[in-house]
Amino acid sequence: MILYTIVPIETVFEGSEKERNFVDIQLQGVTLTVEPLSMKEAVIVRVISTDPSHYLNPRFSPGRRLRLF
Repeated sequence: MILYTIVPIETVFEGSEKERNFVDIQLQGVTLTVEPLSMKEAVIVRVISTDPSHYLNPRFSPGRRLRLF
């Protein structure tokens, strides 16, 4: 990947050293990759499905917060 920008390289990669924790879960028959924020909440990172309707469903959109319990 080539990135052409006038932004300093330190700004572009700021925060990339932080290790992120991802977990795959099943929700209503759809496999989702989520990033836990706490014991009760997570953020959807990716939808893993072969059904196109799952990608169009706003309940499974990346960036949406889920209550786990």
